[in-house]
Amino acid sequence: MSTSTTWATAWPEGVLARYLTVGGAHVDLTTRRFTTNYTAQGRPYISDRWYEVDGFTWTCRGCDTRGSVNAFGDPYLPTERNKAHEDANGHAAACRSMARPGH
Repeated sequence: MSTSTTWATAWPEGVLARYLTVGGAHVDLTTRRFTTNYTAQGRPYISDRWYEVDGFTWTCRGCDTRGSVNAFGDPYLPTERNKAHEDANGHAAACRSMARPGH
């Protein structure tokens, strides 16, 4: 009887959450610093000032899809963390891509 334990490989730096696609690739949720004119209240509240914030994005390491909140590719605001998690998990549940070598 084997008593050895297998440990998962360490996640890449900056990865907050990792989801597994149907095909075995990873979808990594990460922080992303960017500038926005949305206020701390989040969408749809806009200011005439620009702010640097730490928001979120996700990337599928199989099909290379990158998560965003709209067709313009805008990252998720700090107030949209739960939506970023839900969208990354939703992509992983539907994506059939296999992991690419080295990812």
